[in-house]
Amino acid sequence: MIFLNNIFAESDRIKESIKKYGYAPEHNFWCYACEEESDLKAVFAESKDGSGLLTLEEENKKICYVFSSPVAPPSYRIEVIIEYLNFIFETKEVKKIGFELEQGLYENLIKALPDKFKARRIIDTLIWPVHDLKIFDEKLSGGEWKKLRKLNNKLYREHTIEIADAKTYGNKDALHNLIKECEEKRAAGDRAYFSSYHEFVEKNFEGTDEARIFIIDGKACGINAGWMIPNSNTFYGAIMLHNYSISGLGEALCLENLLFLKSHGYNQVNTGGGDKESVKFKNRFHPQYSYKTYYFYIVRK
Repeated sequence: MIFLNNIFAESDRIKESIKKYGYAPEHNFWCYACEEESDLKAVFAESKDGSGLLTLEEENKKICYVFSSPVAPPSYRIEVIIEYLNFIFETKEVKKIGFELEQGLYENLIKALPDKFKARRIIDTLIWPVHDLKIFDEKLSGGEWKKLRKLNNKLYREHTIEIADAKTYGNKDALHNLIKECEEKRAAGDRAYFSSYHEFVEKNFEGTDEARIFIIDGKACGINAGWMIPNSNTFYGAIMLHNYSISGLGEALCLENLLFLKSHGYNQVNTGGGDKESVKFKNRFHPQYSYKTYYFYIVRK
């Protein structure tokens, strides 16, 4: 296993791996790069044929994290994780390694995990709704959409709404303030990556296929952004946040995303992982199915 410690110098190599083997929503070079912080180093652990793991190492190197699922073909995903575990625990003073894996992969890993390692209990479960845009009713007709339709119509009737291209939006300070407002008002247990959102703003939303600013009465109040999941027909709505300034804003932002993506020919959209409370909100938009990912640590016995 080769460890690439400068992901920007090796960006072409990592992007090629993602292009070839990527399949998970967060298999995106810039999504990964935006996770790097002053005390968290991004290191690509490369295995055979260019497959590997998007990892993050704490500055004190006591904890490592595998960011998203393995960038590897299905038959090799368990093997590359075990290869990484063997190497890290044999060569470094790492105490534990954090993973977030989809349910099936997690279950298979537990069965294959060598006896010298132990998977600790699951500490977080995320639910990921997926919408089939081919059957999404853009007119929001019928009783099941009545409340959302009235809420959305009221917002558009009472306010001036504009949509701007986030990549060329000239006021970064306004976007940073929007993110800060969102962070202050969101529920304490809500899992959101605010530092990475700030990085996306600074990088002009590099790596996104679609990125839009939701402007109400002249003020930036929401952001919708994301990209196509590699080797799939599904768009990932990686960023959907707002400043909670107006009733119905969250609903309007989600509807804007679904309507925009459908009108631009996208077939499916994954609206991102969340806990039970956030999924209650997303289920109001009638996803076709959902799946789970589990967050847990692996340690040496």
